[in-house]
Amino acid sequence: MGKMKGKLRNISEFIFEFFSPLKPVMVLLPFFIFFYSVVWQGLEKARLNRQIHERTATKEELKRKNDELKIGIVAYTSAERIETLYRRTYQFLPISLGNRTVTIELPPIPDLDSKEK
Repeated sequence: MGKMKGKLRNISEFIFEFFSPLKPVMVLLPFFIFFYSVVWQGLEKARLNRQIHERTATKEELKRKNDELKIGIVAYTSAERIETLYRRTYQFLPISLGNRTVTIELPPIPDLDSKEK
């Protein structure tokens, strides 16, 4: 048993001597890992916030364009405009001055969530 204890002691001393220059690194490694994770999380959060802001701005711009297009459809399909175009084209006089109603059914707006699935 004496030889075995001596060999184990020599191996443990050898390992200790081998890793002794790395002691400062081993002590500072947890701090480096913590600092890196904090910095990485901060950068990732900033990147995701920027993407959210860009997508929100794009969404608002698309909503505004959609509203403008709806207003344009209403303006171009109004009864007065259709009547004046018809009279100019075919040179007709007005028959009566009563109210006229034109109903146009627009196709439904597709749901974006169902397309993504």
